[in-house]
Amino acid sequence: MEKSNSNSKCPSHWILLCFLISSQFWGFSLPTSIIQQNLKGFKDPGDGRVSIPKEDGFHEIHCSRERSRVAWKIIQEYLMPYVEKERYQLPTTCRVHRDNDIYREQEEHKVHSDTNEWRCGFCKKAFFEEKYLDKHFDSRHYNLLNASHGKCLADLCGALHCDLVVNTARLKSKCNPAAAARNRHLCESLANSCFPVNKGPSANRLHDFFLRQFCDAHTCSGGSRPLSKKPKKRGKLYIIISISTLIVLLLYYSFVYLFQRGLKRGSQELKRIRRNGLKKKPF
Repeated sequence: MEKSNSNSKCPSHWILLCFLISSQFWGFSLPTSIIQQNLKGFKDPGDGRVSIPKEDGFHEIHCSRERSRVAWKIIQEYLMPYVEKERYQLPTTCRVHRDNDIYREQEEHKVHSDTNEWRCGFCKKAFFEEKYLDKHFDSRHYNLLNASHGKCLADLCGALHCDLVVNTARLKSKCNPAAAARNRHLCESLANSCFPVNKGPSANRLHDFFLRQFCDAHTCSGGSRPLSKKPKKRGKLYIIISISTLIVLLLYYSFVYLFQRGLKRGSQELKRIRRNGLKKKPF
């Protein structure tokens, strides 16, 4: 009897599943509560996770794309300029290396061509918002994800101060000593694996810099300010002033050159006239 009841519910579940697949294609979705309530028939009794074939485009990945994006932004703005200045190559075992970002391949194939136009670099489909493009990646280009252990940049957010960047101001909540110690330990392990002190002077300097930039602030006793060093970006005004200065200098030296050349030519003409006048003078 139980079996017949579950079979009678099966068509409605498949209809809902088809609707969910089409919603991923068109860029909208149902509320999570409705999805969880109606997909009970697809749950594996063993572990309680939704188990849907890969052909349907649904994949359970425990890694936040948004927080991974924030972590990558922090790495690019507050760490990599100093790494490039030292001409240091991050080892592939370093968790902030680009190869250890599960979403890196997809993120690098986003084309933001206009304010309300995001385009997929793989199949050229266009979307109004980035979140719809993210859903498209999850359903259509999941094969480009490397879901192996240690590939989630979002797991490093505690060490990299993602919450500080997202909220644009330091959180006023009470400091948790256990969380601070845990984040500090993770931060120091990143420094040791990415910049081993026995790999030369550059690695040694970057190791110390990483500790000051990220790790020293993980304390409840009022440590240093996190992300305190950031390379100054040269804005458009700086570029315009620089180009204008070069043009003015070029015109000035061109004028000086032509002026001196004119004086030299004039003096030569005067000398030639004097010589001709002396030759024609009668005895």
